[in-house]
Amino acid sequence: MIPITLGMVKSFILPGERSVLVDVGTPRTAGKILAGLERYGVKPDRFGLVLITHTHMDHIGNLGELRKTISAPIAVHRLDAESLRQGAGVEPDVIVEADLDLRQYGVAARAVWTPGHTRGSLSVITESGEAIVGDLVFPRFMAFGPPAIAFWAASREDSLASIRKVLDLKPSIIRSSHGGPYRPEALAKLAR
Repeated sequence: MIPITLGMVKSFILPGERSVLVDVGTPRTAGKILAGLERYGVKPDRFGLVLITHTHMDHIGNLGELRKTISAPIAVHRLDAESLRQGAGVEPDVIVEADLDLRQYGVAARAVWTPGHTRGSLSVITESGEAIVGDLVFPRFMAFGPPAIAFWAASREDSLASIRKVLDLKPSIIRSSHGGPYRPEALAKLAR
């Protein structure tokens, strides 16, 4: 798993037979993503999927720009699909209902529905035990600190249930789009 830092937010590359790009950052940072691809030797035409964890602008802001270079299908949960259309002006190619096996897109991982931050939030669990949880957890002090639930989350109760769901999948490390990475024990304290 390769994180690409785009200021206060991260995108992630999941390498595999084909690669999966998880989230695309804030507007006007597409160049940083493309530079990250070049730095790690990932060709833009080798992506099997672009997966959106949720549709806040700091996660979808580069979709229009990156579509010029990365022609892979875009996946989003059904409950966030309309906000993707409205926020990024992009039609999703893959609508996720619950879980999505990412092997069909070239990566040994799956996307799981983890509502809370938004109704349609998704997380990714790799077969090697790494997790990407988008903004399911956020640094307590916005840029640093232990994991917390963002005060603007759609549902604190759903967030806690989704944290428990991720922990039940036994990840060894949990990567969030802001801050982290976190050990499972840190999230377990939060989900009590």
